[in-house]
Amino acid sequence: MINQRYLKSSTILTTNVGIADWATAFGDATVAAAMLDRLLHRATAVGIDGPSYRLRSHQSTSDKLRKAVNAHVS
Repeated sequence: MINQRYLKSSTILTTNVGIADWATAFGDATVAAAMLDRLLHRATAVGIDGPSYRLRSHQSTSDKLRKAVNAHVS
């Protein structure tokens, strides 16, 4: 798929696996290198570090429960 789209159309790819770990993730360093070559040729790579936006409500709920339990225990 990557090869078919190369230089023909835009592709957005998200992953939680770092570029350095793609060979391990795909089990084949040659395949990973070929995909990265095509993906990164004209790419804008954006690295995002920090807490998960998806888990923000879960964290808020956990914090509230923890505070309630600690207040009850004290």
